[in-house]
Amino acid sequence: MATVSLSRNGGPAVAVARHPRRAARAGLAVASGLVLAAAFPPVDLEFLGWVGLVPLLLACRGLGPRAAFANGFLGGCVFYVAIVYWVAHTISAYSAIPVALAVPILLLMVSVLACYTGAFTASLAWLAERDLPVVWLAPPLWVGLEWLRSWFILGFPWASLGYCQYRYHDLAQLAEVTGVYGISAIVVLFNVVTLTVIAERGPGLRRLVPALVLLTLLMTVVPFLGSRRAAALAHRTAGHLGVALVQGNVEQDHKWDPAYQDETLRRYRDLTRVASAERPDLVVWPETATPFFFQEPGPLRQDILDLAREERAYLLFGSPAYQQTEHGALQELNRAYLVSPDGRELGTYDKIQLVPFGEYVPFQSVLFFVQRLVVAIGDVVPGVDPVVFPLPAGRFGVLICYEDIFPALTRHFVARGADFLVNITNDAWFGRTSAPYQHLAQATLRAVENRVPLVRVANTGISAVIDSDGRIRWQGPLEEAIQHVDEISWPGVRTFYTRFGDVFAWGCALVTIVALAVGATRRSG
Repeated sequence: MATVSLSRNGGPAVAVARHPRRAARAGLAVASGLVLAAAFPPVDLEFLGWVGLVPLLLACRGLGPRAAFANGFLGGCVFYVAIVYWVAHTISAYSAIPVALAVPILLLMVSVLACYTGAFTASLAWLAERDLPVVWLAPPLWVGLEWLRSWFILGFPWASLGYCQYRYHDLAQLAEVTGVYGISAIVVLFNVVTLTVIAERGPGLRRLVPALVLLTLLMTVVPFLGSRRAAALAHRTAGHLGVALVQGNVEQDHKWDPAYQDETLRRYRDLTRVASAERPDLVVWPETATPFFFQEPGPLRQDILDLAREERAYLLFGSPAYQQTEHGALQELNRAYLVSPDGRELGTYDKIQLVPFGEYVPFQSVLFFVQRLVVAIGDVVPGVDPVVFPLPAGRFGVLICYEDIFPALTRHFVARGADFLVNITNDAWFGRTSAPYQHLAQATLRAVENRVPLVRVANTGISAVIDSDGRIRWQGPLEEAIQHVDEISWPGVRTFYTRFGDVFAWGCALVTIVALAVGATRRSG
């Protein structure tokens, strides 16, 4: 490919094009999606996150908004297929929907998510046409779109870019102020500056000096301060508590089969009795651990109450529940129960953030057939109140299933007085895919954002104990029945993020809106 320019004497001169061909651009977009996906668990090559956007940005360089959107959409599709491919596995394995239909459902979901990546590249191209500083605007634009993705249409903030740095603990401490979005912003800035250093020459490169200076400061000062902050909090203890994690490893195919009901309860009962020998203050079972409706009186409910009384420990567990509307219709709830050492039900919490395609069907006008075919889906309704449970040693909030990937929801529990968090989940739906590893990684940032320990108990794994600095202190195996007793402590501080929430994300969204408004007053160059 060649371009025509003017030579010094005014005649035409042929110069080699600086931008790749269309096929090469598509290849760069695909490569970007794959490289970024490899930065996340279970591959965990987190350094790839710092350069993973470079091929995509290069593919979009010099393009108009429409062509840039197409490349961004392609790169986003590749990334999200590599990240959430397990959605098709879950639907086909645990529903009446065959793989031939599960894959299109996955692709529909991926297409929606990829629109955010396409919007990012298209907006950058549009801003560049109007001679606005895209190096400075790329980070707030990306963060604004990530924040939007957490609640708009699907409300699915899985695999935000900052999560790929969950093991870079010194940098991760920034989440105490900005949430995970601040980490995303730094990673995006690094990618954009890297591309500009590679692609620019002459005066264009000199204009990059302020961004290079800022990036250098961020990459040195933020981890330094993060390390100091984590070290200081490690010596501060406002309270502690012994907790037992009980991972039942009940196969999803057996979970609701009446023939396995006694075996399921026996397994949890035996593991609890072994753990209780170490006298924990709190015993935790996973999401929907009881294969029956605990709210209904009867011998099964009484067995659970008797177990808590016999072992003299508080018992937290998940159970399906239901409520009746004023018109007599039954609505299903995903509920957590707390039982006291004297065998009394102390309180409940109903899951607020429901799982798309698992507990409700998005795009019902299009996917009307899914409601009839997916066995796991009932008439599930969300809870409304982030309950904080009191214990003699401290207070805690419960996050059910994937609620722990929602920063804004999580902070409400701590803002209401929770000293620590418990995540009960049933990741058996995912099988041996990458999802359990990704889920655990994202949970670590909730501990940092709120400076509270997080106890994670999963049916088939991965159960874990996460300290308030985001480090995974203990991590259990996948697909094994185990019990683990640990002691958690908390520093007793309330962070900027807990107090004020997504102020950084709102600020980024505001900067983006202002930039777009300014761009609208300019003609493209």
